[in-house]
Amino acid sequence: MKEFREQVPVTRDYIYLNHAAISPTPIFALMESFGYLYGVSSRGSLHVNSVEKDDFYSMRKAISNFINSDPEEVSFIPNTSYGINMIVHGLSLTRGDQVLTDNLEFPATVYPLYKLAKRGVEIRMVKSSPERLEDAILEQITDSVRLIVLSHVSFNTGVRLDVKRIADKAKKNGSLLLVDAIQSAGAMKIDVKEMGVDFLVAGGYKWMMSPQGSGFMYVRKGLIPDPPFYGWKTSSTFMEFNAESFSLEEGPRRFEIGTMDVSANLTMTKVAERLTPIRDEVERRVLDLSARVIDLAEDKGLEVVTPREKRAGIVIVKTKDPKKVAEELLAKRIVVSPRGSGVRISTHFYNEEEEVDRAVSEIKNLQA
Repeated sequence: MKEFREQVPVTRDYIYLNHAAISPTPIFALMESFGYLYGVSSRGSLHVNSVEKDDFYSMRKAISNFINSDPEEVSFIPNTSYGINMIVHGLSLTRGDQVLTDNLEFPATVYPLYKLAKRGVEIRMVKSSPERLEDAILEQITDSVRLIVLSHVSFNTGVRLDVKRIADKAKKNGSLLLVDAIQSAGAMKIDVKEMGVDFLVAGGYKWMMSPQGSGFMYVRKGLIPDPPFYGWKTSSTFMEFNAESFSLEEGPRRFEIGTMDVSANLTMTKVAERLTPIRDEVERRVLDLSARVIDLAEDKGLEVVTPREKRAGIVIVKTKDPKKVAEELLAKRIVVSPRGSGVRISTHFYNEEEEVDRAVSEIKNLQA
């Protein structure tokens, strides 16, 4: 952990507990990005072609190792919204089909569904408290539900769902499951086979500590053979540059309709390579730190929104005027975010116990 922490310069100036918003990029990953950009600067298309010659297979392999999938099931996406739209509009849902989601989702997870509603797809919104969310979703999965769309970890409550439990019931009822993992990938171990998901999307700029513009999408083999949108790289013959000839790409590039941010995604794959061998250790450390936040907050008489038994890396501590509290913490060089009825503390595995202790103590002092 100490070695990794030394690669994160923000730790020299701040107590950084805001990974659920934007994470700092570690130096070793930043250098991967710089190396690519310098290669383009010094060699132009020669360098670009050398990186892309394997159709990004080595990068797909790094992500597939990270989530335990086949490289042919991994596509690169510029953000989570892109991936969710590509999936929900690629399933040929029609009038009368039902899609299940919940009221605690981030808007990017739900807004694409409203477009489906315009053509008669029924959007069923599970309304629940954080504590009951998982059970409430399970209660609403019926044979009429074609697709379930949910977040592995809630951005504004910190609740972590037992995805496998939901996936098991979805399969029994013939429903497909799409998981937004932007608040878990990099903090919690992701194993798409063990979880039993059909689709999983994640941007790289949060817990995977990569630049904005990076992200990946998992689509289980056999699903969405024909994507909803076409672009240059959707064609298997795209390098022929012939507008009158189109042959649909069968591999994961079919979802990458245009030029992607290679630099950002190289950075993300480098982080994935570093985290893959220590995924279990990272998850344990993140859970230990979030438990410490909850323990300290409750010991000081502060109310915690996040259920202890359903936590991941996010803890919401209730405060008066969360925005003002976050601003006053920043003045003390402690970085958190105001969310809902409190401040959101999101600790990564390289954070230290003393940082957590200081942050919670300052929150208590500001509530006095």
